[in-house]
Amino acid sequence: MKQSFSAGIEIDQLEEDLLVSQAGQAYVARNWRLTEPVAELIETAIGSGLTCMIRDDHPRANARWPNTRGTVYLAFSPSPGHQWSVAIDTFNENRGDYGFAVFNGKYHEQFQRYGIPFVFEGRNKTAGHLVVHREEVIATLEALTRFDHSVLTRGRSDRMGEGFATEYVIQRQIMENWQRTPFAEHYDIIQDEFPVDGGLNSRRIDILARHRTTGDWLVIELKRAEAKIEAVHQVSDYLLMLGSRDDFALSRLDGVLIAERVPSSVRKAASDATITSYEIHWPLGLERV
Repeated sequence: MKQSFSAGIEIDQLEEDLLVSQAGQAYVARNWRLTEPVAELIETAIGSGLTCMIRDDHPRANARWPNTRGTVYLAFSPSPGHQWSVAIDTFNENRGDYGFAVFNGKYHEQFQRYGIPFVFEGRNKTAGHLVVHREEVIATLEALTRFDHSVLTRGRSDRMGEGFATEYVIQRQIMENWQRTPFAEHYDIIQDEFPVDGGLNSRRIDILARHRTTGDWLVIELKRAEAKIEAVHQVSDYLLMLGSRDDFALSRLDGVLIAERVPSSVRKAASDATITSYEIHWPLGLERV
């Protein structure tokens, strides 16, 4: 079954997944079904100006069709160059629809201005997620027609100068130049923004890689500027959570912390937790510390 939408979007129902196609690119949305509520969701998002389901930088090239890795969510953006506006990664098999929607935290002020109800998730209100309950998703998408989407380009445009403006820039430099990193000799990138627990507000691993011979896993956490002790705890939590899953339990799990600065106290904590730490220097100088 295939359904065509405006903006050149086509959705094919595979056996257990959806194939999302647009502008000559495609990716698999795993464990989704093309039901009437899902079709309404897509049509409403497009009608509200979120006309891109495939952006310039997402999904990554190694997660696009014919690679079936894909994503676990549907995401929408105003243009290929904008950051995502909304992502929905919970398909409800029993109802045939979806659960909560996660909107970009850069919309925070506009959500407040228009009185849109949400549950804030994150460390600060400009970087965290804005979670909207299922019953409010369609109305919230419709309200986005009044929003200033230019906030989604802040910190995501190509840099003319030197330095890492955001963690995204660090992630992009590593992903695009993987063969120049010390990990490339043995590891292949599996996925960026890998959901740890698969829940609605799942924490996401910046880069997940796998040893091409042994099948061991490498969990890479990125921090702009100076790494704090909380970053070590974060990586440790990721390793514990993945180790409790059947699909990871039989392989070794190693953690890596990368930041522009790793103070001695954080280095010691990382070493004690058997986490390897690196300092990164523009544009891609990785020094183990």
